[in-house]
Amino acid sequence: MNLPPMGRDGRILATTALVLIVIGILAVYSASSFASMRVFGNSHHYVAGHLLRILFGLASALLVYAAGPRAWKAVAWPLYAFSIACLIPTALSLSPIAPVVNGSSRWLVLGGFRFMPSELARLSYVLLTATLISKGQISGRSPRGFLSLVALAFVPAVLTVSQPDFAGCLYMLAMMAAMLYISEARFSHILILFGVIALAASAVLITEEYRIDRVRGWINPEAGVSDNNFQTQQSSIALGSGGLLGRGLGHGRQQRGFLPEVFSDFILAVIGEETGLIGTTLVLSAFCVLLWTGFRIAERADDIFGSILAGGITASVALGSFLHFAVVTRLLPATGITLPLISWGGTSIVFTLIELAAAARISAEARR
Repeated sequence: MNLPPMGRDGRILATTALVLIVIGILAVYSASSFASMRVFGNSHHYVAGHLLRILFGLASALLVYAAGPRAWKAVAWPLYAFSIACLIPTALSLSPIAPVVNGSSRWLVLGGFRFMPSELARLSYVLLTATLISKGQISGRSPRGFLSLVALAFVPAVLTVSQPDFAGCLYMLAMMAAMLYISEARFSHILILFGVIALAASAVLITEEYRIDRVRGWINPEAGVSDNNFQTQQSSIALGSGGLLGRGLGHGRQQRGFLPEVFSDFILAVIGEETGLIGTTLVLSAFCVLLWTGFRIAERADDIFGSILAGGITASVALGSFLHFAVVTRLLPATGITLPLISWGGTSIVFTLIELAAAARISAEARR
């Protein structure tokens, strides 16, 4: 396999991603050991699965890096269509291939393989947008091109909210906004679209009482601990108890049954409790380096395809990390968004590594 050497930005991207993966392995092991011992009788069940998913993600990333931009463009439409086909069973809750877990059918289960189609939908949307614009088939500044990009995002967004996954839908719509901005869509068009989305989001919010209660618990957390703000309250306790240096690796208390979804949706709380402000600052700094490098790759890309794709990939990682940080620090209500490269969750790990491999290849192409 003849692979082009990474440029400086690509090496920085890969090194930073590796640092975050190592931090994630330690955090997942510490956060999941109690639950693993209680359910499976050993402390390493969850972290062992996490390691296997990382290896699969690295192998997939290598294949994507080797394939190159020409192959990516060729699979843009088929990949998008496949992602929509995978979302349809989850929207219809077609058990057993899309079982309902905690009131939502976000996962597609085929044999022993399970993945979240919304992750694939976001990546395929970014890839398809970059392909269509680079081929001159649409333009973000024209009304037709603008509406085309909106429609391509709305299809997976509607299917995602039908699962129901309100946070996943908003994530998809946020990616749509990012791609419209990167595609140089007119500000007036984006402003009108934001108004429509705000109205639609409000309508979806008030259709379910649990969503209203969750927002109330977020706005007024001091009113008392309830099912709707319990996780964010416990997360704040974990971060506060960590102090400057933390309790020490493996000495956190929240993962001992106090904080649900601790090694996925609230992994940063464990890092904060065990390593303190120093540890969370290190994680935040690593993400800042990752995002800065990704946007610089987009700026230095040698063609519009690479620039839009790298920009969209970086925006996706940026949004995912921001949402996780915001939920854990109680800036947003609980959304169920994992922390890229760190949280337990195979689909997120695999697709994030694939995205970063594509960005690294774009950097390598720019050096030729």
